[in-house]
Amino acid sequence: MLKILNVRIQRFRSVMDLSFDVNSNSGIITICGQNNVGKTNVLRAINIFFNPEVYDQQTDIPTLKNATWGGSVHPKIEILFFNSKDKKYYCLIRDFKPQDDNNSTISGYSFKGSTKRKIERKTLNQTEINIVLKKISFLYVESINTLIPNLINGISQDILSLQFDKSRFTNNKKVLKDAYDSYIDGLQEILNTFSNDISTTFQEFKDNWKVEFRVPKNSDSFRDLISDDVTLQIQDKGSSGIEDKGSGLQRLAHILMEFEAADRMTGKRDVIICIDEPDLYLHEGIQKKLKAFIDKKSLKMQVFCTTHSKIFIDTYKLENTILLSCNHYEQFVTRKQKKIDVIETFKIDITTDEGYEKICTHLGIEKDNHEILEKFNILTEGNSDKKYLEELSRFFNIECKNIISVNGADNMEKYLEFYNSYYKNNSSFKPKIKVVLDNDAKGRDVYRKLSSKTYTFIDVELILLNNFLNNSNQQLERNNTNNEMEDFLYPDLVCYLINVILKKKELNLISNNKVCSNCKKAAFSATGILNICEHDKNEANPERGNEIVFTSSSKATDNIKESMAGLMKIEGNRKLIALLENCHQKHPFVRQTLENILTFEIDQ
Repeated sequence: MLKILNVRIQRFRSVMDLSFDVNSNSGIITICGQNNVGKTNVLRAINIFFNPEVYDQQTDIPTLKNATWGGSVHPKIEILFFNSKDKKYYCLIRDFKPQDDNNSTISGYSFKGSTKRKIERKTLNQTEINIVLKKISFLYVESINTLIPNLINGISQDILSLQFDKSRFTNNKKVLKDAYDSYIDGLQEILNTFSNDISTTFQEFKDNWKVEFRVPKNSDSFRDLISDDVTLQIQDKGSSGIEDKGSGLQRLAHILMEFEAADRMTGKRDVIICIDEPDLYLHEGIQKKLKAFIDKKSLKMQVFCTTHSKIFIDTYKLENTILLSCNHYEQFVTRKQKKIDVIETFKIDITTDEGYEKICTHLGIEKDNHEILEKFNILTEGNSDKKYLEELSRFFNIECKNIISVNGADNMEKYLEFYNSYYKNNSSFKPKIKVVLDNDAKGRDVYRKLSSKTYTFIDVELILLNNFLNNSNQQLERNNTNNEMEDFLYPDLVCYLINVILKKKELNLISNNKVCSNCKKAAFSATGILNICEHDKNEANPERGNEIVFTSSSKATDNIKESMAGLMKIEGNRKLIALLENCHQKHPFVRQTLENILTFEIDQ
């Protein structure tokens, strides 16, 4: 498959010289920045590379170059492709300096090896360049000037040409033109197949949307039928004409139909699609659905987009995120004898501290959401887990490492991706991270996902936490235990903390001996200590037991767990110190595991 690896744009509109790399294996390429910095110009430049006939010298040459007409003036766009099939790189350069009555010329070369170590470099002739370009279908979805008739015309032509290969008209398209009336039902059938498919896609966004194409019987000719008479209708229990819909639906319809058409090209050609502001006119809920939809499509085609929406930007890894800014100034031009306004687009390097701060400001990212790593680090699912590990490390006099809460097991993967990206350009050290996960359904699911990941710029070790007896089932398959951080703690300690809370609420206390005994029974141990305590609390308080809940997934339960962890203040608390010393004698495994979590190999 041919994919873009690098784009260089010179002397195009606001862009004097801009280059950016692309990770062809990582999702959508997003171009962001403030209004009027030149984001759309990047997509326009890629568009004229593939469609040089739309080049307009008056508007596409930079304002300053148009005014001075000195030095190199005309746009030049260079794109580096990689073909995963033949393992070759292809660098194609389109120069819009007029030559031999042509608006543009294109040259190029191929090589193997890598972008840094080019081997078997070969200059490509025009025929070889055309072969490369014919392997690609390029689509450009503008944010403005979306003319539905033009859209239908283009899509109809593409769909018909592709569907003819598998229809009863395979070898006889002329029959359709010459005997239109005989084949009108067949044409409608072809369009119905497409409309049924696109309706299924539309219904992911709103269940009562249905797309239809209407082929009129009175068309005078085959070409008129394609370009003028085929109409698009969206049935949603309101008016059916697409142009009667709001801007958001028209915009969404345009994008979805382009992708459905692109789907039919994949396998025959490699698809590259550029979308200018896919978030335009769409509310946040639809934006999220559209982003998920495009993410799936990007697995088999390459997608570039400009956006102002954080929903379309990978705010964790910042992978394939290009932040643009511009210089805006006046310059006196001798040739024109006047001052002209100049806008020059440039790319901000977000791998630097200054660049990272700028993109965080632009995207509204709170940098503290991802604390900076030290050399040795521990990630926990929640803040209460962090507090327990910190207090126990102090009690046992074990050096406490940098412990960071990710606020939920589901966030663990995003944090690791962010850190792997952030430390890509940090050569001073490679952070070591231990990921501590509960041995419950969610923790095991995250453990499986992370086990299949490879992180190049951070060292990651996964820990599935056992309970205080070290008898949790460590086999991921057929593992139905429900052990959380509280199951790793001593049961006497958990009962102590819970009873402090119950006492404050003037509720009856649970039995420490009963809970500790049940935790050791096979019938109870797999359910988790909080479930055992929940049962005993309700039994001891039949009328008021629901005032405090330890086991739901609600915010209230999270607050109770936070309160329990907040009570874990050992310093100066003689009763708690005595309790922990007694627990350690009975269950030495807890301290051993704590040492394994907090100690890194290089420390030993």
